[in-house]
Amino acid sequence: MKTVSPVILTHVFAARDFVGGDAALDFVNTVNGRDVESPQDWLDGYPRLLEWAGKSGLLPRDALRALAEMARNEPAEARRALRSAKQLRDALFVIVTAMISGKTPPADALTLLNKHWHAGAAAHALRNEKYDLRMDLRPEAIDLDLIASLVAWRFVEFVLPEPRERLRLCRGNNCAWLFIDRSKAGRRCWCDMAVCGNAAKSRRFYARSRQSDRANRTRPSTR
Repeated sequence: MKTVSPVILTHVFAARDFVGGDAALDFVNTVNGRDVESPQDWLDGYPRLLEWAGKSGLLPRDALRALAEMARNEPAEARRALRSAKQLRDALFVIVTAMISGKTPPADALTLLNKHWHAGAAAHALRNEKYDLRMDLRPEAIDLDLIASLVAWRFVEFVLPEPRERLRLCRGNNCAWLFIDRSKAGRRCWCDMAVCGNAAKSRRFYARSRQSDRANRTRPSTR
C-alpha cells in the first residue's frame, strides 16, 4: 500500500461513510483512497473531528459540546490533538492491514495504540444502576484527546476480538476502506456494494464489452 500524504479536503459526513462495522474502523476510513496517488483526508480541522464523533455515535452530545468549547478556547491544543488522532488513524490502518496479510504489526504502531487504549480505558468508570453495572465516561476524562482515546479503546475491545479472517480491505479502486465482514457466507469484498461493488461490476462489464468489440473487429468476414 502506498504511503502518500493525503490531500486534506472538506467533507460533510453522512450515513454512507459509516460502513466499517465499528466506529474504530470508520475512523480509519476518514482517509479515502489510500490505494491511489492522491488519497483524501476528510478531517480538515478539529470541528470536523467533532462532527465525525457525533455522527458515528462515539460520544454523547454533552461531551461533544464540552470538547467544542475546549477547542475554541485552546485552538493550538486542538490542532495538536487532531494531529495526534491522525497519527493513531495511520497506526490502526497499518495494524489492521498487517493482520489481514498475516504479518506482525510494527512495534511503533502498537506502542501508539497502547498509549491511546490505556487512556481510553481510564476514561471509563463503572457505576451501580439498581442491580446492574453501567459504564460511563468520567467527566474529568473529557479532554481534547478523548476521541482518539475512545477510538483506540473501541478498537481493542470490539475490533480485535473479531476473527482475523473477517477483517477486510475493500477491493474497490480509490477506496482501501477497512470493514468487518459479518455476512453469513463470509464473502463480502466491498465496503459498500452500492458504491465500490457496483463500480467494479461496471468496470468489468466495460472491459468485457471492449474485448468483445475488439474481437468482432478482428474476426474475418464470412461474406
